[in-house]
Amino acid sequence: MIDLSSALDATARIGTPMLFAGLGEVLLERSGVINIGIEGVMLSGAFSAFCAAWYWQCPILGACAGLAGGVLLMLLFALVVLRFSANQIVTGMAINLVALGITGTAWLKVSHHQALQAPTFKPLLENLKDVPILGPLIFSQTVLTWVALSCAALVWFYLERSERGLELRAVGEHPEAAQASGINVKLCRFKACLAAGALGGLGGAFLTVSQTASFAPNCTKGRGFVALAAVVLGRYGALGTALACLFFGAAFYARDAISSDVAPTDVIEMLPYALAIAVLCLKSQKSAAPAALGK
Repeated sequence: MIDLSSALDATARIGTPMLFAGLGEVLLERSGVINIGIEGVMLSGAFSAFCAAWYWQCPILGACAGLAGGVLLMLLFALVVLRFSANQIVTGMAINLVALGITGTAWLKVSHHQALQAPTFKPLLENLKDVPILGPLIFSQTVLTWVALSCAALVWFYLERSERGLELRAVGEHPEAAQASGINVKLCRFKACLAAGALGGLGGAFLTVSQTASFAPNCTKGRGFVALAAVVLGRYGALGTALACLFFGAAFYARDAISSDVAPTDVIEMLPYALAIAVLCLKSQKSAAPAALGK
C-alpha cells in the first residue's frame, strides 16, 4: 500500500526540476521560440552546479553556477536562432548533443573515475517533517522546491498581469504587429532565452545539489523532454504547467513504487515517458500554442 505522505513528498521533489525547466520553456514559447534542447540546458546546469558545489563545498554557489551554466548554453542557442535565423528544432537537437558531449567528457577529466560527493541543501524545517501528511509535503522540501513554486506564481503574474508580459505574448502571437507597435521582437525573445536558460539551469542544479549530491553523464534522463510535454499539457500557462509537472512527478514516483512482480521492469521504466507521448498525441488536435511559435 502506498503511503500518502511519502507519495506527496516524492511528487513535489521529483517534479521540481521539471517545474523549473517547464516554466522557462513557457516564457520562451510564449515569445514564439521553441527549444527542444531543454534536456541539454538541464544537463549543463546539473554539471556546473555539482562542480561548483563540490569545489567550494557550498550548495548555494552550486545553484548559482547551475543557473549560469544554463544561461551560457541558451546564449549559444539565442545566437544561432535569433542572429542567424537557424531552424529552432535542429538547433535544439544540437544543443542536446553539445551538452551531452561536453559534460560527459569534462566529467571524466574532473572525476578521474572517482565517486565524488557535493554538499546539498537541507530541508527548511526538518524538525517538522514528521507532521502527518503536511510534514513530508511542506517541511521536508529544500529551498529550491519553494523557489520553483514561487517562480510559478511569478511567471503567471508576469504573463497575465504585467505590461512586459503582454508584450511577450504579443511577440509570440503576432511579431509583425508587435514590431510595428514599437516592440523590439528580437530583444524580447533574447530575454526569454536567458530566462529559460536560468530556470532550466536551476532545474538541473536541483538534481545534483538538492537531490542526489552526485553527478553522472546524462543524469537528467529525459526530464527535459517530459518538461516540454508538461508545457503542452499545461496549455502554455504557468499554473497549468506547474500542475502538469507535479502530475509527471507522481508518474515517476509510481514508476519507482510499482513492484517488478506487477509488470516487466522495462515496461515500468517507460511509464512516465509513455504518458508524455500520450499527452502530446491527445493535445495535438486542440493546441493552445502561440500563433508564431517556431516561425
